[in-house]
Amino acid sequence: MALHNKIGVLGEEIAVRYLKKEGYYIVERNYRNKFGEIDIIAAKESYTIFVEVKSRSSENYIELAQSLYHKQLHNIRQAAIFYFSEKNIHLSSIRFDLIALKIDPDAKKIDKLKHFTNIIN
Repeated sequence: MALHNKIGVLGEEIAVRYLKKEGYYIVERNYRNKFGEIDIIAAKESYTIFVEVKSRSSENYIELAQSLYHKQLHNIRQAAIFYFSEKNIHLSSIRFDLIALKIDPDAKKIDKLKHFTNIIN
């Protein structure tokens, strides 16, 4: 597996652990449909939260947050809407979050983690 793939997998594992620690319930991981993939679908209080995870070994948070382009945000939104339709559940309060991680791949640990909430209006 290529280094960037290893970093991505490690980042998602760390994000799931972080979310659970913060009281989120993990509904699904790596959900895919014709619009794209959602890394993590979580729930907390009355919200269904669609979480994009961006992991890098050498970028800062601003660059990570800006790495989500308009088309990616549109696809995430469309995938979330399709999720509710496919699972035959009513729309609830939804939120789109980004977890940005800077990872030291040699030590397999987090250098920094930032949780951006409500990244799509």
